Amino acid sequence: MTRFRTLPLIAALSVLAIGPALAQSVPPGQTRALAPSGGAAGTLPNTFDGPVAPPVAPVRPAAPARQVTDAEMAEAALRAIIGQMQSGALDPDLFTPDLGPRLQGQMTTFGPLVQSFGALRSIEAEDTAGDGPGQYRVTFDKAVTQWLVGLEEGGLVAALLFRPAPETPAAAAPVTQP
Repeated sequence: MTRFRTLPLIAALSVLAIGPALAQSVPPGQTRALAPSGGAAGTLPNTFDGPVAPPVAPVRPAAPARQVTDAEMAEAALRAIIGQMQSGALDPDLFTPDLGPRLQGQMTTFGPLVQSFGALRSIEAEDTAGDGPGQYRVTFDKAVTQWLVGLEEGGLVAALLFRPAPETPAAAAPVTQP
């Protein structure tokens, strides 16, 4: 009885072994080409034999961005503040939470005063080396003023003062003795 059980097993295994060989056989009169008979399928260029691309120049790392100094930040803030004072409206986001509302409450005084100075002509840093507020000489069409601008760590204006600029020794009238 064991013989009859192994016979179907042997037959099944032989069909499995012969099947792939039969699938690869080609009927007479046909070829195994991938291209249709009578023409070529097409060719692809060999990318390894093509012309060599010109070498790419090495990319240089970008120069590190220059750090903006506190004096430059204060001068930019001062320009913005003067422009806003001349237009009559301050942006409270430029100032610390305690200074912004105080200045906004005084805009009825400061706005017309800064407007009366005329157009802004120049801003010159006078003393910006220390850790304290920066001092700037601001020249308008009709006035020369001195401004102190102090920034906090986050870049917000924490202190803002201005006054008429003191006369410089070169601008003062010469003293004559009788």
